[in-house]
Amino acid sequence: MFKAFINKIRFRETYREQPIVVETADQQQWDITVDVAVAGFGGAGAAAAIEAHDNGADTLVIDRFSGGGATNISGGIYYAGGGTSIQKEAGFEDDAENMYNYLQHEVQGAVSDKTLKDFCDSSVDNFDWMVKMGVPFQASYCDFKTSYPPDHLFFYYSGNESFAPYTDNAKPAPRGHRGHKKGMSGAAIFQPLKASVLSKNISVKTETKVVALIANKEGEVIGLKAIHLNNRPVITRLHKALYSFQNLMRYMVLYWPPLFNLIASWTEKLETNFAETVYIRAKKGVIMATGGFYLNQNLIKEHAPKFLGGSPLGTITDDGSGIQMATDLGAQTELMDSASAWRFSNPPTSFIKGIMVGPSGKRVCNEMMYGAQVGSHIVHENDGKAYIVLDEKTYKAAFKDLRFDRALWFHILLGGFFLFIGHKKSPSIAGLANKLGINPQALESTVTEYNRIAASDEPDPLGKPKDYMPEVGAGPYHAIDISYDYFYVPCTTLTFGGLKINEESNLALNQEGKDIKGLYAVGRTAVGIPSKGYVSGLSIADCIYAGRKAGKHAASQK
Repeated sequence: MFKAFINKIRFRETYREQPIVVETADQQQWDITVDVAVAGFGGAGAAAAIEAHDNGADTLVIDRFSGGGATNISGGIYYAGGGTSIQKEAGFEDDAENMYNYLQHEVQGAVSDKTLKDFCDSSVDNFDWMVKMGVPFQASYCDFKTSYPPDHLFFYYSGNESFAPYTDNAKPAPRGHRGHKKGMSGAAIFQPLKASVLSKNISVKTETKVVALIANKEGEVIGLKAIHLNNRPVITRLHKALYSFQNLMRYMVLYWPPLFNLIASWTEKLETNFAETVYIRAKKGVIMATGGFYLNQNLIKEHAPKFLGGSPLGTITDDGSGIQMATDLGAQTELMDSASAWRFSNPPTSFIKGIMVGPSGKRVCNEMMYGAQVGSHIVHENDGKAYIVLDEKTYKAAFKDLRFDRALWFHILLGGFFLFIGHKKSPSIAGLANKLGINPQALESTVTEYNRIAASDEPDPLGKPKDYMPEVGAGPYHAIDISYDYFYVPCTTLTFGGLKINEESNLALNQEGKDIKGLYAVGRTAVGIPSKGYVSGLSIADCIYAGRKAGKHAASQK
């Protein structure tokens, strides 16, 4: 019975209403009229609102809670290059062409080459805009490989820039700009953006959930319908408390994802039972910045079933409702199967000196690759299973890597889980293979070939630098479980597909590939720069890039 209840919660339908279609805008009674309405107040929504306002549009931002979205609780990495002030201060040379040459490997055609080039060409300008908005950055460089730098370092290689094949036609340059704040630095990115929105007297309507889009008979989006709680103080406080509870429990949610859905269900009951309806006219456009859809497990089951049941990275607003409201009006989606599972296995750095193998006994990928690519290889090519094979010397060295000058507290905790729980040990490679259910001959062959390459001048065919490729030496041998479903270190997952857009304007496209006038999509609601390949900071950078572009275009409409 309990399992049935949990499944009902996990696969519940997210509340939304059918679109409203009227002959003309005059036929609808409006409670609020503005030029531009932005649905969602995270990084993308804030950027869109600021740019629309600064280009002369009367702008309203709507948020289901009090703002922040996934940006506020993220690691706060902003991907920028082309010669930012931080790059220069840290002593690194970069230019837009070099950045473009590298990102072509990562973006994999998710956007056109023209759009990618524009993203790179405008990177310094967007970075400087962030600084102008008050976002703090700092040039202390992290000179060792890590998935996230410790608290005294704020600039690092946040992707795969430093090794082959990425270095074949691009000079290595770090581009991971971490917001200058101890711990997870997402608030260092979002809170200054929020303060900028408020300082500009942009209207902000919180505790307000968008439930439907409103269009005219020509198919132009002219406004939206929302439900608003601020008129009920007690209910509003409870609504805010549930959202605060979600943020407080987000680490527990990683271990038990249905808790997210349960909080979302309680929140939705307050909204549907106690809110007042508000009709908002947006004369120049509605910008959807409502996040991704990983919380909506029905959509995951339909489009990306290999990623079902993972640990959600984001908030309960990442329920796909914004995407669905647009598709209800005929909008086209793309890359809905593009989910990203982040299997970070360092720190400790020693782990990347081992061999990462799948159930076949063959190497999964270059062990130095960014966690999103590692996760992709594990899920798509290895049935979700993978292990890091270490010799005794490297295994012991991993303990020394877990220290506070090289890692944050949660790195040390999770590294300990990797080292102790679910760890397998054997005096021989064949014995280790048997414990893992891997063909012994296959694993022995992989280790032998790896050692041959490590001892030679021959480059690693997967691109691993020789500095991180010692031979696998004397046993006993150890296997660290880094599988997708390894419980003790959750593999966080988020979505990167969404509404297909006109890349010039960020207007959503209909099924015929034509612009839906008045409807924009940005951030994880839309297909963007990171939709096929992700490295740290690329999503927030895309949110700012797309948000500013959509806001400016919407403000220019007659």
